[in-house]
This record gives sequence, C-alpha cells and structure tokens, in this order.
Amino acid sequence: MIFHWFKKNKPQQPTIEYKKVSSKKEASEDLVRMGEDMANKSNYEQALKYFEKAIEMNSKNDFAWGDRGLMLDKLGRKDEAIESFSRALMIDSSNAITWHNKGLTLIKLSKFEESIECFDKAIELNGKYAKAWYNRGRALALLGNETEGQKSFDTAKKLDPMLYTKLKKMKS
Repeated sequence: MIFHWFKKNKPQQPTIEYKKVSSKKEASEDLVRMGEDMANKSNYEQALKYFEKAIEMNSKNDFAWGDRGLMLDKLGRKDEAIESFSRALMIDSSNAITWHNKGLTLIKLSKFEESIECFDKAIELNGKYAKAWYNRGRALALLGNETEGQKSFDTAKKLDPMLYTKLKKMKS
C-alpha cells in the first residue's frame, strides 16, 4: 500500500490527512485531481507541480501529461506545452481534448497548418466537438482561408448554438 497525503481545508485550520491508495497509478490520479483543483483556482505554478509529481508516480498518465501541457501554456512555456501534449498523445492518441488543446497552443505559436491537423484529428475522434470546429475555423481564417474557416464556424454554431456566448464569457 502507498500512503498519499493531501490537504483538507477546514474553516480555520488546514490539516493534512492521509488516504490509503492501492497503487502508484491511483496516487498519480489523485495528484491530477489536486492539480486540476489548483488550476481551477488559477494557481498554475502549484498545479504544474502536482501534474509533474503525478507523472513521477506514473509516467503513463496521459491526463497528467495533458494537464501539464495546459499549465505550461498558461505560464507562457508554449514549446514545452507542445512536448507535453505530444507525450500525452503518444500514450493515448484517442483523446480528442488533448488534440484540441495542442492545436490551441500551436495557434499561439502561429503554426496554423499544424494546428489545423490537430483540430482535424480531434474532429475525426469526435465529430460533434464544437470547440474543435470553431478553432479549426480560427486557424483557417488566420491562414487567409476565410471561406473554409466560415464553414467550420457554421458547423460549430450548428453543433452548439450557444458556443459564441460561452467563449465570450470564458474570455471575460
């Protein structure tokens, strides 16, 4: 058995409790959840530490690699983020979200053709992935292909009529 610690916040005093886990894989998954909690609080540096610890415990945890990529992107370390997404995809190439997230980072690096390939892969895996269609449209438009870009935007809007409103709120 492996004992894995986590902090449990109580109203006035933080404490550390120990949870019994059966494997390094389970401990790694717990660390990913804790990292995601930190990321949701915009504590990207701390989240990154959790994801890296999760990878130390289980180097085949594709979610840890993918989430690590997201944090690296947030921290402005785009090339490292791409490497992390690529590592996640080597472990599980059927994760449409990781393909999408890699595509987003590639857009930020002005690697539009590569980003479109990632969005296409995400769409191949999940044809109803409205955000992938939307971001495919963005990348195409940035390449100057407004006609094809608009077709992707239209598909995104058909799949999720509220997508533009949701994206606007996310950016606020």
